[in-house]
Amino acid sequence: MKKFLILMALALFVFTSTAALAADQYFVLKDKNNKCYVKKLKAQTPATIAGPFASKAEADKVKAEKCPKPAKAPDKK
Repeated sequence: MKKFLILMALALFVFTSTAALAADQYFVLKDKNNKCYVKKLKAQTPATIAGPFASKAEADKVKAEKCPKPAKAPDKK
């Protein structure tokens, strides 16, 4: 009975630690039109330009730094 309980505790530890490693993380991606966005993924992709981040707020901050919005051209009248 003791061996069974020890094995069950060990199995529970292994499954929970594996789940933590496979958790979703936030990445900053850039598509072919040079548009940047934050996406929750399990792993990097070829379009990844920054990450992984634990929170969306962190990813948004880096997105603002790496992909600044272009300044608007003045209107011609």
